[in-house]
Order: sequence, then structure tokens, then C-alpha cells
Amino acid sequence: MRELNGSTLLVALVLALTGCGEDEASGDTTNAAASASTTTAAAPSATASAEETKNPKAAAWAACQTQLDATKAKPGLPGTPRFEEQRVHMTRVRGKSMFWRRPPEARPAHDEFLKKKTAVKVVRAIRAKLRKFKSRREERRDYVLREGYLWHHDVRVALALVEQVSLPKIFKEKTVYLQRGVDIWKLEWRPRDKLHHERFVYMEGPYEGEKAEVLLGDRVALTREELEETPPLHLDLRDLMDRSRFDRIKPVHLTDDALVAELRYGPDVWVPALVKLTGAKMDVSCEALTPELDEKKQAFLTATESYHFAMKRLNEVVRSMVREQIPFDADEGQSMGFLRKAWDRAYFKGWKRFDYEGELREVYSRDGQAIPPQVCIDFLTDAWERAGGKWFVPMQEGEPKPKRTEGVIDFDELGVDNRRSVAKFTEFTQKHDEYFDVWAIPKDERFLFRDRDEFFAYLKEAADMFRPGDMVSVHGYKHGGRPHYHSLLILELDPITGVISLIASNAVFPREQTLEGILHISPKRSFRHRIRIKEPWLDAIAKQVKAADG
Repeated sequence: MRELNGSTLLVALVLALTGCGEDEASGDTTNAAASASTTTAAAPSATASAEETKNPKAAAWAACQTQLDATKAKPGLPGTPRFEEQRVHMTRVRGKSMFWRRPPEARPAHDEFLKKKTAVKVVRAIRAKLRKFKSRREERRDYVLREGYLWHHDVRVALALVEQVSLPKIFKEKTVYLQRGVDIWKLEWRPRDKLHHERFVYMEGPYEGEKAEVLLGDRVALTREELEETPPLHLDLRDLMDRSRFDRIKPVHLTDDALVAELRYGPDVWVPALVKLTGAKMDVSCEALTPELDEKKQAFLTATESYHFAMKRLNEVVRSMVREQIPFDADEGQSMGFLRKAWDRAYFKGWKRFDYEGELREVYSRDGQAIPPQVCIDFLTDAWERAGGKWFVPMQEGEPKPKRTEGVIDFDELGVDNRRSVAKFTEFTQKHDEYFDVWAIPKDERFLFRDRDEFFAYLKEAADMFRPGDMVSVHGYKHGGRPHYHSLLILELDPITGVISLIASNAVFPREQTLEGILHISPKRSFRHRIRIKEPWLDAIAKQVKAADG
């Protein structure tokens, strides 16, 4: 990879006179080169004129560039080159987007999985190993985990591990702790009951009360202290991205306590930056901002401010709908989604339950939230309406109070011909560019999901055409040759490649998952349209969020 240009002696003098940002990174380092996933752009020359040194911003830029050069002169950590080679495909595996200091170590026997030629054979091999240690969960745990991590550099093995390994299979203890990125959560065991299998549940955080899973890159231990006191191998890219609001990162050089990187603020605006590392947490220590880069960065942050706040609210709504487990409507091909109509009638009549085709259905969740059944497109439109404030009022003190609140987005008022049809809703959005930015994927770019190499290579190439919050229509053939539409909501992109790494949808039940999770069942499908909410709706939602935050 190309590294950033060096600074001059004059710049070093500027640093000595002015000082800027965090202290220079220090500490022991290893003697290997850092890994990176993409080619980086060269930084502007760090030569500063006498007039520029009088400008605080110019001095800060020069000082940061000197810190970058000093950090790059230090020995680098090995990183995980084999993992980074497959990073695009790793977005198929459920787990948080992270960067790695080095690979977690494993027994040599782990690589026996790589001898299997197909993903199905890898799954069978891992399942067989788990059965071998069936009554010895500690041995089973030692076999599948690497230094406490569920991790592998090969996408086939990573997919199989996430599918086959569950916490009850590897822990007999009643309390365990799980680290995902910068977060550490306490988990407690629950026995099998009428509604659930044996499981661990989150005792804190945004998933409190939900079933806990172990995902790619997660680290588990029997005590919180073990996780807090043992230096992590992972770095939380997602946390850094959410706080710093860049939209892409290029790692350049990694040491024990710092990362030289380039942060992107919109297309073609790459800013050299020094990122301080504290455990799994990453913080931008300084950015080498020329006046031109500074202007472009600020323009990007201003232009995306409403979007940033609107996405904060949308993510909260998606989490709520997943927690509430809003039911899936009956299959569109059989009942045409009539369950939602029956639910609407029951809700506005003030009922708590209703009969549908001989089965008693609930109007509200256990905690009193309204749970209107959804077909796939309902999940998307409901999410955006609810983000804008329009939703069904929950029970009040255990009694129904049927009413819909007012919101800034109301698809019914817009006169959508059939908002419960993916095709009809897409046609409507194409006719209303005042509300939507719609991109029809060209026919020669509609790669089938079954052709995963081409599909994910295309998503990397077209990464700038997608962003969180976008609605995507999917079309193709299910088993038996039946044509089928589906729709999904993009939640996250990988910070390095820009490839879609997390989506949300309601298919059987509402959930957050990867594209692999939703499309592997019927892989003869491809993306058809990308639908994006535009201002003024984003501005209106952002205004509500800011008001609520005080």
C-alpha cells in the first residue's frame, strides 16, 4: 500500500513551537508490517509557508502530519491479512465490523475445516466435532474458541461457526460475559420453557431480556474482569464510525496504541488521521486537514446532519420492532395479507385479542405495545412512519386506547395505490421524486445472489449507491419457480469496503441479519431498486430527535 507523504523539517519546527492534539503514541510494538484492505490516497505535501504557520489551523495540520509520520516510523502489528482478503465476503457473517491487531490463536486442528471443499461439508464437520464433545462443554468451548473469540479468517468456517455454536452448547455455567466491540454485557442462563429453548439472555444494554447469541468476533469469558483486564485483539470500527461520522476508513499503519488511517467524508474527500487505541476503543486523535479538506469535511457534516439524526431514530424504531416481535402477516400468495386488516379492525374496536381463521391472535405485545402484522414492505413503511412519529398508541395502564399518533410521514395520505405491494410501492416512489430518490439497478447489474463472488464484488463496486436507511426491493424466483418480491432495510455498511453488512426485514418474524441470512434460502434473486427517503422528511425527523434530546 502507499503511505502518506513525509513532512519537512519546517513542519517539525512548527510542531515544537505550537503543539497540537494527543501525545505521540508510545509503547512496545511487534516487528511485522500492518495490514490494510485498500490502496490509500497520498496526503498533500506537509510543507508550510511562514504565513501558514501563523494560522492555528495550518499549525494543527502540520502538527498532525508530523505525528502521523512518527507513528508510521514505528514497527507495525501483523493485522489479519487473510481475513482482510475476504473482508467483502465476511459481511455475509453476522458480527460487528471490526479491525484486528492480529489473528486470535487456535489449535492447529481448527484448520482441518479448511480441507472441506464446500460450505455444507464445513457445517457438517463442525457439527460432528460439537457432538463429539457433547457432555464436555468446557472441551467443546476450548475447541471452537480462539483466545475466547469466535473467529476464523475463512468465510465458510466463520459462517458455520456462527450457525452451529450457541452459548448453551459451550457453557455449563449460569453466568457468562460477552464482549462485542467496546461493549461488555452480562448474560444469564435460562432453562427451556413452553416458548423457548435453553438459552442465555442479556441482563443489560439495548438487548436486555433478549436471547443472547455469539457472533463473529465476539469474545466470551466467565468474568467481566477477564474481559476488561486481558488486552483485546479487536478494534471497534463501528463505534468509531458512529461517533466521528465519516463514511469510510482506510487503515494505513497499525501499532500497539495507534492507527494511521484515512477517513472519508463523502466521495473523494479522504482525510489523513491518527486514531488513538485504548483497548477495543478507537478515538480520532488528530486529522491533517488542509484548508480545502477542512472545508469539504465541514460541508459533508452539515449536509448529512439531518440524515445522521434521522438514522439514530430509525435504528431505535427497528430495535423496538424486533424486540416486540411484530407478527408476520399470512403468506401474500395465500391470504393477500388480510391478517393486518383483521388486526386493524380489532385494534380500533378496543379489543385485546381477535379470532382469525379459527386462531386467537393478540393485538398487543406482553408489554402493551401494538403489534400490527406485517408483510415485508410493511416493515419498511412502518419503520419510517414510526420514526417520523406516526404509530399506534400502546395500552394505557393495561387498557386499550386505540389511536394513531400524527407523524411527518404518512404513506396513506400520499395516496399510494397499494402500499402493501413491493412492486406498487416502488412504482409510486418513482413518480414522486420530491420525497424519494429511486435508483433502478440496470439489468446487466442484477447479479443473482447465488453467484456470490459477482454479487458481492458488485456491491463493493457500487458501494456509494447504498447507505443505511435505504429501502431495497429484491426480485427473483423462489423454490418451485415462483416469482417473488421481497424488500429490506439497510442498517449498516462495512466501514472499510462499504459493502452492506446488516439489514432488517420481516420475513417470518422481524430481525436484523446479513444479506446471506435473508437471501440464501432463495438465491435466484437480485436487487431491483434502491429507494431513499429525501428531505424534507429527514429534516423533520431530525428536528424531532433534537427536541427530544433537549
